[in-house]
Amino acid sequence: MLKKYPFVISVVFLVSCSSALRHPANQAQTLPAAEMLEMVSYPQLDLKMRAGYSLETSDLKGCVLYLQGLADSIRNHKPYFSRLNAAGYRVIFFDYMGQGGSEGSMNNTRVQVELPYTATKQMLKKYDTYDKHYEIPEQGSFFWQRYKNVKNHLGQDCSQSKKLVIGWSTGGLSAYRMAYEKRADAVILIAPGIHPKKMVGESAKNWGKMILLQQTITEPTLTRNKFEHVANPHVDIIKPKSPARVPRFAINLVGVALHSENWKIDSTIPGQVFLSGVEDTYVDRDSTLQTLANNAPHFKVKSYDGALHELDNEIPDVANDVYQESIRFLNSVVEK
Repeated sequence: MLKKYPFVISVVFLVSCSSALRHPANQAQTLPAAEMLEMVSYPQLDLKMRAGYSLETSDLKGCVLYLQGLADSIRNHKPYFSRLNAAGYRVIFFDYMGQGGSEGSMNNTRVQVELPYTATKQMLKKYDTYDKHYEIPEQGSFFWQRYKNVKNHLGQDCSQSKKLVIGWSTGGLSAYRMAYEKRADAVILIAPGIHPKKMVGESAKNWGKMILLQQTITEPTLTRNKFEHVANPHVDIIKPKSPARVPRFAINLVGVALHSENWKIDSTIPGQVFLSGVEDTYVDRDSTLQTLANNAPHFKVKSYDGALHELDNEIPDVANDVYQESIRFLNSVVEK
């Protein structure tokens, strides 16, 4: 019977082989999503936090832990992450408690629980019975461990990667702490909260907005970019709307910032710092420059006159330069 249909049998065999080549066994099970965003149980805090990663779109060079700012969301920085991915860098990220898609309250988040200042301790003693898991660097380490073994289609993962940390604003202060404690192999600080201003955003011109708990963190105070004729990368809403709505966190941030003025960064930890202009209503650029000159003179620093706080979503000339300089710096670190 089979001898009568040799041509048909040959065609079926060739089609089967071709299909097997195009769709290797278990491919669907082994290939991770290009971008993962999920609710993750954080057992030490008994809540769920939104976290995930964005895979590299070229051969893997290294892995980055991204630490966001106050009132931020990991969904608001897609242009930056995409450029890093295209250059071969995987980005691991998470939303702080009460921000973006995470449960809990940002009021309970800490950059550092233990502080040496008696006054700060007195203000927080009623509340700060927390352990290290409320700290941003500790949470970052948790999610790094969760995603470091995710393999791309070439079988590459982050298990052998240097720990590269990028932090913006609040995240920049947290990344600075990680550099000080040698918990990062290299850092990029974007308008870091080393010297935060007391009246931020809209309250810089109208302090009553802070006192009345009105919204002070707004898009026009974060960037000059109006996103005309292009997609606005700010997908999620600003939450919380003011540091006055999370006073315990705000006190901790200021206390850690004061503490950080004494942190000498080891010369073996490379760093790249991007600073906004004096127009930034969230951080003091000139004071930051002085502190970095004293404590981390080996860090590379670049300032953008006229730029506001959210440099990676600033006007194209600024944002594109931040992308390019970030990749150049990361390349210099991983190629050593």
